[in-house]
Amino acid sequence: MAHRFRWTHALPDGRECTVSRVAGDHEDGPDAHRRYDVRLPGSLALASPDDVAIERDGERVTVRVPDGVGVARVRVATDTGTDHLPLLDPSLGTALTDALRGDEAAARTLATARGSAVAAVHACAPALDVEGVVALVDALASADGDASDDLHARRYALTRAAARAPNGLAVHTAEEFERLADGLDDVAEVGDVDALDALGDLVAVHGLAPVRDLGYDLVRLAHRDDGRFEAYWLAAVARADGIDAARDVASAGRADDEYARLKDRASEAPYHERGAAWRALCGPASRRSRAEFAYVLANACYWTGEVSRTDARVDELCYDGALAAAREDGVEWLVAHARYERARAVGHRHRSATNHALAIAAFERAREVADEYDYDALTPWDPLYSRTVVASNAASARGDHEAAVRILEEGREEIAALDPPEDRRSEIRHHLDGQRHERLALLAREDTEGAVETHLEAAREQYAAVGFERSRERVDAKLDDARTEDADDRAERAARASGRVGPNPRPPTETRGPSLDDIPDLHDHLTESDPTAVGSADPGVVERDPWDDPLDGRY
Repeated sequence: MAHRFRWTHALPDGRECTVSRVAGDHEDGPDAHRRYDVRLPGSLALASPDDVAIERDGERVTVRVPDGVGVARVRVATDTGTDHLPLLDPSLGTALTDALRGDEAAARTLATARGSAVAAVHACAPALDVEGVVALVDALASADGDASDDLHARRYALTRAAARAPNGLAVHTAEEFERLADGLDDVAEVGDVDALDALGDLVAVHGLAPVRDLGYDLVRLAHRDDGRFEAYWLAAVARADGIDAARDVASAGRADDEYARLKDRASEAPYHERGAAWRALCGPASRRSRAEFAYVLANACYWTGEVSRTDARVDELCYDGALAAAREDGVEWLVAHARYERARAVGHRHRSATNHALAIAAFERAREVADEYDYDALTPWDPLYSRTVVASNAASARGDHEAAVRILEEGREEIAALDPPEDRRSEIRHHLDGQRHERLALLAREDTEGAVETHLEAAREQYAAVGFERSRERVDAKLDDARTEDADDRAERAARASGRVGPNPRPPTETRGPSLDDIPDLHDHLTESDPTAVGSADPGVVERDPWDDPLDGRY
């Protein structure tokens, strides 16, 4: 690991400048500041915040960042655009050093100063190499539960950003990308990070060009591990350029004289093997009719996405590819199921990141798709269940626990009216009732004589009835707190529950919902990272059984 004192910064015109931190006694004391020596490639215009001093001597610039600034952004103007050099002040720089040495308080200071753990990683990354970034992620995630939630939800966004950024959190080669992905995967509190899925996530958002820019050979990637990158590749091409372009890519694969046997094997493959079986058929199918290839590609993409258990956006990419192919061939059941599953995948991605409004909208789209078709596997109660939990989370994030209770009660009744299978109905009922009692416990804290323990005990019983151990353990911890708090503690709890004390929710944006800090006493079953289900597209939720479409025997 390297906490760097010198690094290069790429400029918009293709040139580079060099930034060096000059350590010394000036970083301590009443006039503490950090001094940076910046070497510019020519006479470029510089500008800085008022409290950041700049002294220039030709191409050499000295920048003094006083304590209290946090991250100074020194503006550099070139003929082709402007950029900013992010420079840490003494306090933030010291917190970074201490966090990397295992100081959990310093790690929490970093996250608080930058607003979130992910923002802290981006702010500190210029002074770190790849291993340093991983070490910082580990320090942040280990120091605070909210930080680990933040990093867990956005771990693939970190690898995606690094693959495209010219500076800071940036990797420029395949080898560096692999080191970053593997390093993040080793951070237990963050969850699984698979390099192939990280590349698929990159393709899902930005296409294939960034993967090539890192120096990867797409053909080699298509043959790596279980071969699922082939589906990512073909899905991206089909989505962007159409079926004929995907067919050209697939035609480089091997031909096979036993096509009928391979197709039968794919059609009859066990659930978790269907994606691989249909992918193996794409090359041979490219030499058949256009309609035949479209049908095979639709199945290859769909089943690869269907069995995916990752928080990367690869399942969404696969469903996009399946839709592009199935619409060409007119396979309605594949179109319907791909639309439904894609909406659910989007919903769970936003749910994991606490983007409540976006998650709710996606689950509502999934339910609309289910209502649009007459396929048994497209169950309207499933996205309604997810929507109910997320909507109640959103209400609690606003401090409106009464609304959260009402949403849970109405959702339970509406789900029951849709007649889910009895085993799922029981699980849903117990889960939502447990959630309801946790909210009622929060409301009871507004009254110093409230029945907090009664509601928490009821919640524990509901979770225990369906084996939700993570939720039960969470409630047990709350019960311990409730039983040991004194009168002053209870009064403070009451104030927090009524919204008079506690963190102010950061305003949601189009792509970011409220922080988990907005629910100081509630990390419910669908927002809490479940270590026994890390990497699942649907963490914390009982997995659905594999299904066979009763209206179409083709798989």
